[in-house]
Amino acid sequence: MEGHSASEVDRERKIPWSLGYDVFEHGRISPRTISHCVATLRGLQREFAGVDFREVTAVGTAALREAQNAELFQRLLDDELGLRIHVIQGGIEAFLLETGFREMVDTYPTALFDLGGGSNELIEYLNPSSTRKTSVPIGAIRLHCQLRRTRDLFEYVGEGRRIVQSALREHLVGELPRYPELIGTGGTVRAIIRCVGADSFDLGDLRALIRREISGRVSVELEPHRRKLLLPGLLAVEGLFTALGVERVVYRSASVKRGLVSFTRMLPVLGRG
Repeated sequence: MEGHSASEVDRERKIPWSLGYDVFEHGRISPRTISHCVATLRGLQREFAGVDFREVTAVGTAALREAQNAELFQRLLDDELGLRIHVIQGGIEAFLLETGFREMVDTYPTALFDLGGGSNELIEYLNPSSTRKTSVPIGAIRLHCQLRRTRDLFEYVGEGRRIVQSALREHLVGELPRYPELIGTGGTVRAIIRCVGADSFDLGDLRALIRREISGRVSVELEPHRRKLLLPGLLAVEGLFTALGVERVVYRSASVKRGLVSFTRMLPVLGRG
């Protein structure tokens, strides 16, 4: 949550909501989730009493793009809290990720992906003046919702691999460069490196984790919401190895949020329209 005058992140708070699970399984945000969101934001409003919510830049991504009652949810937050959510399209989400990470790129071609709850944003830095941005509708929460009615974990993994490969074939078009090393970011990738115990991993590491998940032997302590999303996240990342000829994924901290901070430095006032 950033005020317009902010130039950097002063304090960060991560609060898991069930909004994505509602939307990707039922197409709507449930009344219970709406109530929880409002209560959580009221708590933040009290905690940060000096921050005017009408001057806060709030961004919604895949779940709010698809929720049938997203307009109602947005209107409620505006009426109740004075908080206006800007729902951005996948291309803008990828652009903000590109903006936030560009200063870290010094070799070409390089590619970065951000695996979120609803989509996987892939940024390819082809040369200093050319990038290609792709938003693939495969995220850890979305994939879990698609697979939660499978009979067992073996079917879960097999069907998950099929869904991921199908989505990548559909959305990664044209002749693709091969990326021996791919940069990964986002909470699920961060959970993977915690399990591996290093800041990078290869396909063998991923498949070993998948086998351990099936057998129930992943020993690393993860937050409950990360624990639930580890297996679908593993399957989503595994697909990139085959599609892009990846040999290794290296974790780096980058996010839409960082791009948004960079973007609002260039455009100090983001209109409320």
